[in-house]
Amino acid sequence: MNEIKLNVQAIFDSIDGEVNAFDGAGQLATFIRLKGCNLHCGYCDTKYSQENKPENWMTIPEVLEKVHFPKVTITGGEPLLQMEAVYELCRFLALRGDVSIETNGSIVPIYFSRDIRYVMDCKTPSSGMHKQLNLEALRRMRDVDIIKFVIADRKDYVFAKEILDYHPSWDAKIVFSPVITYIYATLEQKLGCGRTLGHGEFCVQGHLCGECSQLGGQEPKINMEWPKQLVEMMIRDKVKVQFSLQLHKILWPGAKEER
Repeated sequence: MNEIKLNVQAIFDSIDGEVNAFDGAGQLATFIRLKGCNLHCGYCDTKYSQENKPENWMTIPEVLEKVHFPKVTITGGEPLLQMEAVYELCRFLALRGDVSIETNGSIVPIYFSRDIRYVMDCKTPSSGMHKQLNLEALRRMRDVDIIKFVIADRKDYVFAKEILDYHPSWDAKIVFSPVITYIYATLEQKLGCGRTLGHGEFCVQGHLCGECSQLGGQEPKINMEWPKQLVEMMIRDKVKVQFSLQLHKILWPGAKEER
């Protein structure tokens, strides 16, 4: 065990902000975020973990020392790029509690315990990675696992519905999760200087525009318009899936640190 190492971005305590394959969102959990990803999604909110470097190799005992809760979520990046080490770590974590692995849908997992469950993305067009879907990976998901569609607009919504129509017999629970965007005050509102942001009245996506750096640490507001529209479309179309809102983004909007 001491010889096996994982390239770790961060280990931190938070809540499971999204639906997961155990008792749902809201559980206190330790997150293990690994470095490196084979995809580069347009809506990714953890781009800093996409690269393997700078490396931060930790042994399994070193990782276990930082785990404080029975519920553990392994995420990335893409954890299954370090498949052998992740599965070895899971053997020990499963003795302590529940383990979720968040994966991007491009790699077929190995299933060896119902105590270790997957939340697998089914990429939509706004990600720019929908052509990388591995349908075999999605087909193999079990009834204790979750397939998640991250949906940014109506095109994504139509795409997700069509995928489900073509594959009605998947065993996993299906979840639609809206992309969360933020609204920042204009410079005129903040500074009284008569200027607005470089890209229009509001800055969304949680990023400050170049002319907006003077806003400093101002906390943004969540734009709830799209999540509400998505729910309304789901009700209208009687889509038999679960809606999942990212609680951590509501509690800590625009947070730059791991939350």
